Amino acid sequence: MKSDNYRSWIEVDFGRLESNVSKIKASLPAGVKYIAVVKADAYGHCMPQALMRFLRGGADLFAVANLYEASRVREIVSDRQVLVLSPILAEERPLVFDYAATPAVSSLQEAEAFAKLARARGKILGVQIKVDTGMGRAGVWHEEAEEVIPKILSVDGIRVDGMFSHLSSADSDRNFTEKQCDILKQIALKYGKAGMLFHIHNSAAMRYIPISYPFNAVRMGLIQYGINPYDDGGGYADLKLQPVLEFKARVLAVGERDGLKIATVGAGYADGVPSGFTESARVLAGGVRCPILGPVGLDEMTISISGAGDVKVGDPVTFIGSQDGSEISLSDYSRWTRRIPWETMVAIPRRVNRLLKY
Repeated sequence: MKSDNYRSWIEVDFGRLESNVSKIKASLPAGVKYIAVVKADAYGHCMPQALMRFLRGGADLFAVANLYEASRVREIVSDRQVLVLSPILAEERPLVFDYAATPAVSSLQEAEAFAKLARARGKILGVQIKVDTGMGRAGVWHEEAEEVIPKILSVDGIRVDGMFSHLSSADSDRNFTEKQCDILKQIALKYGKAGMLFHIHNSAAMRYIPISYPFNAVRMGLIQYGINPYDDGGGYADLKLQPVLEFKARVLAVGERDGLKIATVGAGYADGVPSGFTESARVLAGGVRCPILGPVGLDEMTISISGAGDVKVGDPVTFIGSQDGSEISLSDYSRWTRRIPWETMVAIPRRVNRLLKY
């Protein structure tokens, strides 16, 4: 279906996605594995359809948040490791074997529970140890690593394939991020073995934390979708990444109120357009940045099109993306809506149509 038939829609350009992944992969030191983070429907970028483009771009393995997402990857990709980053509930654990997933273990008790299931099946289950270096969520607390990690490594029935940690504030606190990286580095040097993956770098950390031994993998999120995690837009110019997602709707009606030419747009907060826009927020209509008027409704919103030329019913309005030489980035839109980019991408619901560009 063409966008002409849509009231509101996102456009996902898989050619750009593959190009971004390829450029990031080429920038990594030799031997460093590319972990494509595809949780939350690939951050709203239509994960099942995108998987082959990740592979063609050079992704080595995938990371997801839960076993449902792991199952969706497995429907299409059978020969790559799928790491489940979040803890797995006790009743879910048998599914790890069904989906050939790699669980992250955060405690000796988890490791022993998985090992028991593996032994009952006559298998050895590959796992990765999640270390909490300061995020404050799941993971072996780094101060307890000396006591816990050797015990996990000795559990019969599992094979530790890697160790990793999450960075809490890589885009805002360099000193703390460097401390987190050093903590995991020391743990990896002490307990790591040949063949294990060690990863902590995310999109933001790539800007200033060198990828050096023992780190041999990176987890890529935002930048593979062409989004810079920094408000200043710097750090990745050499990669020449392109945004993959655009968000658009159509003009439903044109009129005049209080001397202003206005347009009613067919998207509201049920379509992922939040009601909390700042005064500086703009959308594109007729290639011109147009202000939003009044509150956003459930299904519609109003913009001023004075100065936007001959905007007509059925014309596109761009929330995120380019139009006639003008552009609104996802970062701009997120700032205007008081959201972070991750939230913006996953907040666009399924009732908004998907136009996939191959």
